[in-house]
Amino acid sequence: KYGDEIKKADFFIFNTHSYPKRDMDFKDYGSDFAAVSAEAAEWIRAELPNIKAVAIDTLSIENIAIGKQNGFRTHKGFLDPAKGKNTVRIYEDINPAPIEGKKILKAFCTPLRIVGDACICNIFCEIED
Repeated sequence: KYGDEIKKADFFIFNTHSYPKRDMDFKDYGSDFAAVSAEAAEWIRAELPNIKAVAIDTLSIENIAIGKQNGFRTHKGFLDPAKGKNTVRIYEDINPAPIEGKKILKAFCTPLRIVGDACICNIFCEIED
């Protein structure tokens, strides 16, 4: 249904509907969550060259236990410069509720840069009325 539209997209949001658990049961939210497979990350980067960033409403884009075993292949699938010319930024722990069902025209990110680590950021979107 969305095949051609996905190929045009530059920002992909994984809305697993997990975010409401964040305030209700953070222990469960932080330990039992949906994630993106390494194969999916590698496919997105290879087959969707317009994608500049992905976001997910869980604590991590990657299953931490699997990531520890496989060298964090999902993160590397998006971020490793050796895997292609364009890295894909990752935004985790987002609240997609304000934009659910809306058409995003533009998305912007304002990161707090921390050298050698992840950083806190705010994403704000311009949506179609």
